[in-house]
Amino acid sequence: MKTHSYAVNNFEYNGFCGKHLKGKAPYTATFKKWTNDPGIGVFECSDKKERLIPTFAIEKFDMDSLPKQSMKNKVYFGTASHS
Repeated sequence: MKTHSYAVNNFEYNGFCGKHLKGKAPYTATFKKWTNDPGIGVFECSDKKERLIPTFAIEKFDMDSLPKQSMKNKVYFGTASHS
């Protein structure tokens, strides 16, 4: 898989649903792996932190740039996260 570095829009995610916030996060993010929460990935960020980031927060997100996420064994209330 080719790695891409993505700009991230500010967001809040409560483990069930999320929302966009104004502005952009002060880091870029590189995909590492999917979590068990649909649409949420583990990303290595340019500030050297690992974050859970929902795909809706990725700027110019291209689903074909990431591996397909398996929908087996998914949870629908995940870990909360924010930019």
